[in-house]
Amino acid sequence: MQKGFANMVNAVAALTVLWVAVPPLPAQSADTWSVIQERILNRNCISCHNAGSSFVRQSGLVLTSDVAYTNLIDVTPKNPAAAADGLVRVSSAGDLSAPQKSFLWEKINAPEQSHFYQDHPDYGAMMPLGLPPLTNGELAFIKAWILAGAPETGVVADETLLADTTRYEEPEFIPLDPPEHGFQLHVGPFEVWPEEIFDREFLFFVPLVTETDLFVKRYEISYRPGSHHFLIFHYPPGSSTPTPNVYRDMRTPSGTPNLQNLLQLRLLFPFYFFIGTQVPYTNYAFPPGVALRLPPGLGFDLNAHSVNRSDTTRLGEVYTNLYLVDRSEVQHIADYDNFGNYDIFLPPNQVTTLSKTFYVSETRHIIQMWSHSHEHTVEFRVEGVGGEHDGQLLYWNNDWEHPPLMRLDPPLTLRAGDGVRLVTTYNNWTDQAIHFGPLSSDEMQFLFYIYYTDAVTSVADPARNPEAFWLGQNYPNPFNPVTTIEYRVPRSGHVSLAVYDVLGRRVATLVERAQAAGRHRVVFDAGNLASGVYYYRLRAGGQTLARKLLLIR
Repeated sequence: MQKGFANMVNAVAALTVLWVAVPPLPAQSADTWSVIQERILNRNCISCHNAGSSFVRQSGLVLTSDVAYTNLIDVTPKNPAAAADGLVRVSSAGDLSAPQKSFLWEKINAPEQSHFYQDHPDYGAMMPLGLPPLTNGELAFIKAWILAGAPETGVVADETLLADTTRYEEPEFIPLDPPEHGFQLHVGPFEVWPEEIFDREFLFFVPLVTETDLFVKRYEISYRPGSHHFLIFHYPPGSSTPTPNVYRDMRTPSGTPNLQNLLQLRLLFPFYFFIGTQVPYTNYAFPPGVALRLPPGLGFDLNAHSVNRSDTTRLGEVYTNLYLVDRSEVQHIADYDNFGNYDIFLPPNQVTTLSKTFYVSETRHIIQMWSHSHEHTVEFRVEGVGGEHDGQLLYWNNDWEHPPLMRLDPPLTLRAGDGVRLVTTYNNWTDQAIHFGPLSSDEMQFLFYIYYTDAVTSVADPARNPEAFWLGQNYPNPFNPVTTIEYRVPRSGHVSLAVYDVLGRRVATLVERAQAAGRHRVVFDAGNLASGVYYYRLRAGGQTLARKLLLIR
C-alpha cells in the first residue's frame, strides 16, 4: 500500500519532466525570482510568513520581499527532521537533485503529498496552509528556478508556465496495511446517501478490548472522498457499550433525526474522545518522547460524518492505524482538549463574524490544532490573547470541509492566564436563522488541539501507582448530563470530592466521608445544572487536585 500512493502520484507528468535540453526562453523583462516573489509568495505565503507572526516563530521563515531571498537560499530549516535529513530551505546546487534537497519544494509539491506524509511525517503540514495547493504552473515555474540554481537575478524560467492554472486533485482512496507494532480499526464500505437526504453520520462500535495502558506515537487515517469528519471514541472499563458492528445513524435515510440513537449517544454510553481528523489522509507522528495514552478499555466507537452533494449514492470507508511505542520511551503524555462556542446565531441573508476568547489555567504546550465549522464558514481565525503570542495569528483556515491539521514543532506554548480568540466569519445566504447544530447546514465554532504539560512522567503512572494521589479526567467530557470521575487516595481517611462553577461556588458534593485507600469511581449527574464549564476538586490527606469538565445540554 505504501508504494501505491507514490506510484499513483507519479502519474502527474507535468511536474516530473526532466529539465534538460530546455529550449531558449522568450524575452522577458522581470527576473524569475521577482516573479516568484510578486506572483506566488506575496499572494499565497506572506499573510502567514511575516515578521512577528506565530508561523514565523515556528518556522523562522519570513517571506516578505525585503528578506525572503536571503532567508531561503541554502539556509538550514528550523524543522529538526528536515535539518537532520540534510535539507536546506532552497538549494542553490543547480542540478537535478536540488528540488529534493529543498525543504520549500517538499512543502509545496502537492502532487507528491502522499510521499510527503508517508515518508516524512515529521515535516509538518504542506503549504500554503489553509489555501488550495499552488497551481501546476506555479510549481513548474518554481522548480525550473531551483533547477537553475535559484538565482536572485536573471530569467531562468518561462513565464508562460504560469498560464497553467490547474491544480493537484486528491488521489483515489487506497486502503491501509495494518501496522507491525500497533493495530488497525476499519469501518465500511458503507452507503453515503445523496444530496436530498442531507448528510450521513453514524457511530459504529468495535469491541476491541485493551487490558493495559497503551501509548500511541503515531496515527494514520485514510478515508474515501466525501467524509466531513472522522472521530474515534474510547470506552473505559465498567462502562456500558453499544451493540458491536452496527451502524447507529444519527438520521434516518429520509433525513429525519433518529431520536433513539441520539438519546443513547448523549445519555447511555460514557465514551470519551480519542483522536480524529477532517482530511482524507492523515499521518501524524508525535514529537520524540511524547505519546498519547490509551488507557484500558472495552472498545472504540467510530464516528463517520459524510457529506454527499451529488444525486447518487456513493461509498464511504475509513481505515485507522494506531502505531504504539513502549512506555519507557515516553517522557510527556499528550492529551486532547478543545475551545468551543455553542452560542451561535446567524441572521438570515447576512455575513456575521463571531468572536469568543478562551483562557488556560496551566501551561500547555500545543503540538497539534485544527478548526471545526460548517459550510457557511468564510474564514476561521485563531489569535493569541496575552503573553508572548498576544495579537498573533496562530491559525487560519477557509476550507470548512478539510481544515488543515496544523503540526506545531516546536510547540505553541500557552502559559497560565494566556488565551486564544476564535474569530469566525459566516455567510448565511439562506432565509432562515442558523444556530449551533450537527448538520453541515448548521454551524459550529471549535478549535481542537492536542497538548502536553511541563510534567515529566515516570514509568509508574499515577493512575496505576497505589502510592499516588491521583484524580482522573471525567469521561465522557464534554457530557450531558451524566459523567464518571475516578480517583485514587493512597491512605484511608476523610475524602472530599465536589464540583464548583467558574465563580468558585460549590454546586454539587459527590463525596464527603471517610474512605479506604485505593481507586474509587463516582457518577456525577448534572441534570440540574446549566451548560458550561465547571471544576471538580479532590481533597484528602492534606492534598488537593482539581480538573475541568464541560456540560453541554
